[in-house]
Amino acid sequence: MRRLSGGAAALTCVDFLNHFNAYGLPNESKTDALAAGAVKSNENPHFLVYWYLEGGWCGYDMFNPLMTGNNVVERLEDISAERYRVLKWGEEGYGIYQKGNIRYGYLAEPGKDLFADMAVLSSMQTGSGHSSDRLRVHMGSYRYRQTEEREEDERSVMQAFSEAYGQSYALPSLSWHRWLSDGELNEVQYTGRRGYYHALGPVHAHTIYAGTPNKLKRLLLQMHADSSDSVAKKIDTFLDNAHRDFLKDENLEAVRSYHSARQIYKQLVAGGSSMDKQQLEGLFADPALREEFSVKPEDELITYRSVNGNKARSKFSPNNNVQAMMSFEMMRAGLSCAFFIESRDVRRFDSHYSRKRLWKDDGTPIGMPDQTKMIQQDLWNPLKPFVARLKNTEYANSGQSYYDLTNIVLTSEFGRSIHGDVQGILKQETSEEMKQTKISGQDICAHWQVTSCAFMGGKVQGNRQYGAVGEKTLHAVPLMPDGSLDPHFNPVSGKLLPDKKQHPKSSIPNHGSVYATALRLSGIDPKGKGRNERGPLEYILRV
Repeated sequence: MRRLSGGAAALTCVDFLNHFNAYGLPNESKTDALAAGAVKSNENPHFLVYWYLEGGWCGYDMFNPLMTGNNVVERLEDISAERYRVLKWGEEGYGIYQKGNIRYGYLAEPGKDLFADMAVLSSMQTGSGHSSDRLRVHMGSYRYRQTEEREEDERSVMQAFSEAYGQSYALPSLSWHRWLSDGELNEVQYTGRRGYYHALGPVHAHTIYAGTPNKLKRLLLQMHADSSDSVAKKIDTFLDNAHRDFLKDENLEAVRSYHSARQIYKQLVAGGSSMDKQQLEGLFADPALREEFSVKPEDELITYRSVNGNKARSKFSPNNNVQAMMSFEMMRAGLSCAFFIESRDVRRFDSHYSRKRLWKDDGTPIGMPDQTKMIQQDLWNPLKPFVARLKNTEYANSGQSYYDLTNIVLTSEFGRSIHGDVQGILKQETSEEMKQTKISGQDICAHWQVTSCAFMGGKVQGNRQYGAVGEKTLHAVPLMPDGSLDPHFNPVSGKLLPDKKQHPKSSIPNHGSVYATALRLSGIDPKGKGRNERGPLEYILRV
């Protein structure tokens, strides 16, 4: 200061206070300063995280646990009655377990320390198509066609959430999903508003694809630069005047697209005006956070994959541990409030298997594909530090943690089968040799409409489990409005009791039920938010 000579004399108390407000006290970290300075005044803060494992986890080994024999080892005369499990099924670490009130499969074992905060939905039914059911995860349950254009009143769950809570954030809704990354979707067929459409609702509800840390940081820095660019401001004023009449014709699709893009641009520029360049440059580089989330250089890279011989596709996303770290930093920095985390690799859990591949040529058992390592990498290993950070970080001197204000949904688009009915093949009018070929080639780890999900967060009643699957039927048992099993079904076999019909008040939850529950947990009445027709599962909420 003394070296500044006369320049220092001009600094006032207000100058120092402004500096401390922007950068923190000299001994505070820049990360702490960013968190303190960026949290905007919000009387009703909420955060929503969807954690989605694309490709279909094996629910029978996860949250809708099913105890069966392993007919990879002990064959049955009736092939349709066989149940195929991993080779280690029944060994230590490969079974069905219980902790507290939650019964679970071995894939959930690494996450059992989180069960006290978790409500597990074990009765759930979906469809069995990759793109169709991934779209239902986003949009909920109602009649629509994928190839139709999304209409103005439709909303994804994150768009509905961000419409309610996102207006004060620079980048409210961040996603790492790429619906068009599915290698079997025709890109030409899904142009414009078809399939998943990012720009439904007001501008602050639109989906922003976050990408890698470097990509998101470049976007934030560009927003900051544009907010103070005098030339850009002059151009903006010129466009306002020159196109005032042009913008009146909202019926022209090109005009609507231009107007929407312009609104988004203005929103981004406005959001950048409150950012500090030096602080933005420090995002995603905190050594402590990177160590906690076990981030390695290769985790920040994108991957490409070809599906069934089609051209390779990518989600242009980093690994899940990086996505989780980025979500926490954006949340703490007051820049975003909604996050759709998704496994980086296209169809990561899509583990198809034909019956003949269960054994080697000499009859030695191989067993079903084991998803243990994938689940640990894409869910449990990054989820644990994410939850810990949320719990241990206070929101804006409020006395509440970020976890108290956050709701998390763990889900996949469908489950996987562990069997294959051969009766249809046996009835075919063809040779016995051809029948045996078809039976051997039957996919016994196919897409399966029975699955499960779990909820976590400040409004979730933890250490709870709702629903079950039948050991005989392999299907979800319907639930009553209070979350109990339909009393007209055998709770173990899953079969209807003699002379009984499904209770008129029971139903089986689906993606639409999860959509509505996620909004309800966030303090939003889901009725009329988008077109989802399912109501929330009220028993998930903490009383």
